[in-house]
Amino acid sequence: MAARKTTTRKRTAKKKPARRKKATGSRGRLAARVAAFEAELPDSLSAFQRRVTQRLNQLEKRIEKAEGRYRSEWVRTLRTVSRQLGRLEAEGEKRWKKLTNEARREAVRLLQRIEKAIGAPGPGASRKTTRKKGATRKKSPRRKTARAR
Repeated sequence: MAARKTTTRKRTAKKKPARRKKATGSRGRLAARVAAFEAELPDSLSAFQRRVTQRLNQLEKRIEKAEGRYRSEWVRTLRTVSRQLGRLEAEGEKRWKKLTNEARREAVRLLQRIEKAIGAPGPGASRKTTRKKGATRKKSPRRKTARAR
């Protein structure tokens, strides 16, 4: 095989020309912004004051509208929560009464069972049943009344 011929010439990179920064680069953009901002400013301080006052008044009106909207939402929410609380309170009262009624009935039943077990008379028992046998009531003597003729 035949050998390749090598070149002895060195490869050198081409030099790029040095870039110069533009004097109007970022400084130029900043100057343009400042100029645009200055163009928006009014000619006199009183005109600027009037403009700021108008914008503040508009902003206050927007805030009042938003405040009113939020206030009405708060009131609506408060009313619904109040209604729900009233319902829960009524339901709780109803349950409480039911529980106390059941507890009262249970207490009466328990007392009746205890009275029955002891043998004490209940509230509906008559007095005759409580007397001992053999203890009879003596009759009181009749008074003689004078008859008027």
